[in-house]
Amino acid sequence: MSSNIVAVYDSLRFGFSDHEMIVDSQPIGKGWLTGFRMFNLGQYPGVVKTYEENQRVRVEWYKVSDSTLEALDRMKEYDPNSPDDSLFVRVRVHSPYGRGSMYIYNQSLQQSTPVEGGDWERAIARTTRREIPVV
Repeated sequence: MSSNIVAVYDSLRFGFSDHEMIVDSQPIGKGWLTGFRMFNLGQYPGVVKTYEENQRVRVEWYKVSDSTLEALDRMKEYDPNSPDDSLFVRVRVHSPYGRGSMYIYNQSLQQSTPVEGGDWERAIARTTRREIPVV
């Protein structure tokens, strides 16, 4: 069984709704990936490559099996045979644990707003606090 290193930044992170997809995978660390920017797409975030040193995204690193990687490809609507038509594409990234990959958004960001700080968990927490009415 081969293992793949994957960075997750969204609902796949620990404590979020889609984490069950990787719950049997081996967590290997947390950190930041520089040169990427996160955008709020509504129900989930998308990340794009910026090549800017001042842009970064909070990630969790996992070792996942080939079958889990294929399931993640389906979830992210990534078709390696047709990347231009894919919602997300899987790209190679450098990790402290070796060569890894991450899904970046592959569609227009016209209606999207940046997630300041690049941390989806903090962005959700800020939104939740704002929505609680003050009495």
